[in-house]
Amino acid sequence: MPLLKMFYLKIFCLVVSSVTVTGYQHSSCYDKDPFYIDKAPRNASELRCPNECNCTYCPQHDGNDVYYGHNVYCTTLQLKSVPLKSTVPTDVVYYSLRYNYITAIKDNSFSTLSDLQFLRIDDNDLKYELIEGNSFRGLKNVISLSLNKNKMLGRLLAAWFVDLVSLEILDVQNCGLTSIESNIFQNSKQLTKVHISHNNIIYFPKNFLQNLPSLNYIYMDYNKLSYIPNKAFKGSNNINTIIISDNSLSTISENVGIQNLTMLQILGVDYNHLVCDCNMVWFRKWIGMTNVTIENLNDTKCKMNWIAGHSQFLLNFDPDSLQCSKLMKYLKIILPPASASIMVVIIVILLYNFRYDIRFWIQRRRLRKQYEQLDNQGPPPINGEDIRYDAFVSYNSEDQDWVLKVLQPSLEDQRNFKLCVDYRDFIPGEAVVNNISNAVKYSRKVVVVVSKNFAKSEWCYFELEMARMRMFDNHEDILVVVLLEKVSSKHMPVLLHKILTKKTYIEWEDHPDRLPLFWAKIETALLSPNCPRERLLDRDAV
Repeated sequence: MPLLKMFYLKIFCLVVSSVTVTGYQHSSCYDKDPFYIDKAPRNASELRCPNECNCTYCPQHDGNDVYYGHNVYCTTLQLKSVPLKSTVPTDVVYYSLRYNYITAIKDNSFSTLSDLQFLRIDDNDLKYELIEGNSFRGLKNVISLSLNKNKMLGRLLAAWFVDLVSLEILDVQNCGLTSIESNIFQNSKQLTKVHISHNNIIYFPKNFLQNLPSLNYIYMDYNKLSYIPNKAFKGSNNINTIIISDNSLSTISENVGIQNLTMLQILGVDYNHLVCDCNMVWFRKWIGMTNVTIENLNDTKCKMNWIAGHSQFLLNFDPDSLQCSKLMKYLKIILPPASASIMVVIIVILLYNFRYDIRFWIQRRRLRKQYEQLDNQGPPPINGEDIRYDAFVSYNSEDQDWVLKVLQPSLEDQRNFKLCVDYRDFIPGEAVVNNISNAVKYSRKVVVVVSKNFAKSEWCYFELEMARMRMFDNHEDILVVVLLEKVSSKHMPVLLHKILTKKTYIEWEDHPDRLPLFWAKIETALLSPNCPRERLLDRDAV
C-alpha cells in the first residue's frame, strides 16, 4: 500500500508541474502542497487566496531539508492597501506585495500569518506616519523584510520591529530615510544583513548596530553620514562587511572601534570627504597593517585640510609629517577656550574698573546732540538778562528730603533766592532731557548737592555734564558744589572727582555753630558773577 501511494504522488507531480496556475507557470510550484496529496483537504484558512493574487506551493529550503511552502504573489495589481488578513492563507511562507501603490499599513495587518518568513513590500508609496505601531505584530518567524524603493518612507520606527525576533535580513534601500529611532533591533538578535543604502541619513543612533551577535553585513553607502558614533559596533563581533562609501565622512575616529572587529574582511570608505589630519593618523597606520580588504583603496582620497581644496591619495598620506603628539592635541583643545576665557576676564576687569567712565562717555555721546540743538538757539543769558532762576538744584531723589526741608526754605524763604527744583518747576509732559537743559540754561548758577546717591545716578551725570559744557562753551563759572556727605573717590565718576579736586566746595555740617558760615558761603557763591576766568576750572583737566 505505501508503494502505491508513492506511485500516485509521482504521477501527480508530473501532471501539475506543467499546469498554468492563474497566470503563473512554475515547473516546481503546485496548487496544493504535494506532501498532503493523499490526505484530507487542508483547513479552509490555508486554501483561501486574495482576489487577483496568485497563491501556489513552492519548494522551500531549510538547511538540507526541502518542503513546500505557500507563496502569495500580489504584485503589480495597483493595490492601494494591504489585502485583508481574512483573505490571506494562514500558512503562507512567502508574501509579495511588490509594485503597487500601498501608502499605509494598519495595526495587525499580518497577525494571523504566524508561518510567514519572507515579506516583500517593495516599490510602493509607504510613509512612516501612515504605518501604525503594531503593523508587523505577530510576525515572529519572518526572517526577511524588504521595504526597498518606498521613496517616501522617511523614518524607521522601533515599534515595527518589536515582534520581528527571527529577522535576519532587512532591506530598506532607496526609501528616502532621514533618521532612525533608537533600539529598533532590540529584539532582533538574529539579524545578519542590513541594507540601508541610497537614503538621506545624516547620522544613526549609537545603539543602532550594537549588540547584534549574528550581524555580518552592513551596507550604508550613498547616504549623508557626517560621522559614525563612538563604539558604533560594540557587541556585534561577527561583522564581516561594512560599506559606508559615498557619504560625507570627514574622518573615521579610532573610538568607532573598527579595528576591534576581528571578523571584519571588507571595508568601503571611498568617496567621502576625508581630511588627512591628526584624527586620520591611526586609520592610515591601521590600513597599512590590517588584512581587511579596503575597497577601492588606491582611488580613495583625502583633503590636506578643510580650507585648502588640495587632495591626495590616502595611501600617499604620511602620518609622520604631522605633529600629532598628545601634548599638541591637548594644546589645540585647551588653548582656544583658555585664551577666550582670559580675554573675557580682562574685558570684565576693564569694564569694572572703568565703569563710571564708560557710562559717562555713553551718556555724554547720547545727549551731546540735544545740547547742540539748544546751543543753536544762542548763548544763555549772562549777568541778569532773561534769567529765570538764581540757581538750579541738581541732586539725587534720595536726598530730596534735605533739599525740601533745609536747602530750599533757607535760600528761598530767608534769603529771597529763586531756585529751580525738579519736583516743582519741571514742566509736566516735557521730556526730562529738555527740562534739565532748560533749567541749566535759564539759571544763573547750578547748585550740585554731592552725596553717595548722587555719585551713582546717571541723570545726575547728565546734569553735571550740561553744567560743565555751559562752563566751557560760554566761559562761565556757574558751579556751586555742596558736599552733603563724604564720598570715596573710587565710587565717583572721573568728572565729579576732578571738579572736587579743582574747585572749592562747601561742606554741609549739621551743627548750630557752623550753620551761619555754611549759609554765608552759599549766599556769596550764588551772588558771585559768572564771568571772571580766574575762577574757571582748567578746561583740559576736566
